[in-house]
Amino acid sequence: MEIADETFEFDGDAAWLAAAVVLVASLGGAVVLAEWPLVGVTQEEPDEPHLVEPVEGGTQLWPYTARAHDYESRTLGINMVFYGDPAEVHTALTERSALNWTDEQVHEGDADGDTVSHERIEFDSDADDLGDMISWGEAEGSTRYVYFETDDGGEWVDESYQLHAGTYLGERRHIRAYDDPNGEWTAIQVHEEHWDWFRLRHTVTGISDSQREIELDFMDDPAVENVVRMPFENETADSDGWVTGIYFAGAAVPFLLFGLTGRPKRFSRDVSQFIDRRRREIILGVSLFVLYTAVRWLGIAGEIVFSDVSPKVVAAPLYVGLVVGIPAIAYLFGRGSDRTWAFTFAALGLGSAIVVDFAAMGVSVLPLRVILHRGAVVLAVGLIAVGGALAVEQADRPAPLVVGTVGWVLVIFASLFGYV
Repeated sequence: MEIADETFEFDGDAAWLAAAVVLVASLGGAVVLAEWPLVGVTQEEPDEPHLVEPVEGGTQLWPYTARAHDYESRTLGINMVFYGDPAEVHTALTERSALNWTDEQVHEGDADGDTVSHERIEFDSDADDLGDMISWGEAEGSTRYVYFETDDGGEWVDESYQLHAGTYLGERRHIRAYDDPNGEWTAIQVHEEHWDWFRLRHTVTGISDSQREIELDFMDDPAVENVVRMPFENETADSDGWVTGIYFAGAAVPFLLFGLTGRPKRFSRDVSQFIDRRRREIILGVSLFVLYTAVRWLGIAGEIVFSDVSPKVVAAPLYVGLVVGIPAIAYLFGRGSDRTWAFTFAALGLGSAIVVDFAAMGVSVLPLRVILHRGAVVLAVGLIAVGGALAVEQADRPAPLVVGTVGWVLVIFASLFGYV
């Protein structure tokens, strides 16, 4: 079947105007959804927090993290509790082989009077590291607070430590740990996130997958006697409010590598002829794909090579290249191109790069506001490509170019300043 490009034509100004309307609607929807949790949501009163007791009669915990010392700045829910000495819990996560598990059984009563058994742990500071297993490493991240309440009163505390598995400028699992003031347990907030080049910060895509990965890994460890689920009723993100309790945990979580596979496609003669006719537009799409993808992997490589430098220093020049390079490629390769196919391949190239990047970072669930924002990004670049094609024909600055450029500035500023 012959692929005829003559059937794909813009209907005058109506086509780019429709794209501009969708761009504005998508960006507006992204901004509204970003603010939606603050609209019409009843926040907890400071004098009536929802507290839980990981150990009966012990420290009470408000099972959420917060940006500040108040309940209104609530972010994600605590989704794991490790029972045991906090120092040993930290070692269990970062240096699994440093914990020697003995055959000695310890029996004690739980809250219901039943007997709970677990194996005693002994700490060996001279033990080797994990070997081939990928362990959690020390991490950087924004400070988040939790609220503890003991017999001495309540207090807001920040993280005891942060850990991650992955890369700062790529995809990672991120742990914030909070040690019980009484030393009986450690509350964990673990989530999956990726570095968002438009927002210049991490975007959290869920907390359940990371919770299940750690949970399943400890279930397979013969050193762990008890892994349970507890109803904390603190639903956030994709969590159902059931928190995992792990008694005397001693394992590190293997980092899951996410890959892409594909099958080679056979091109017919008609497709080959189509490629010859649309070579410039195809180069446009490929260039956008390569630039967006290269920024991600150059960032990860730079973070590894320049390990003593802050990842944000590595990200800065790459971000400039992304913000300037994408519209420049769209405009330059759009000139001399068919406006219909310029829009098609610009949107296809950048859109595919965004999708592939999410897949490579292990993202399976996205907030709707992020989807709408990325849709606005693709439309803005497509309109810039159309404007480049029309610039050859028109003496004045084409309207699609103006709308696309303004749209690009808006999507960048909306994401950069936290409106998305």
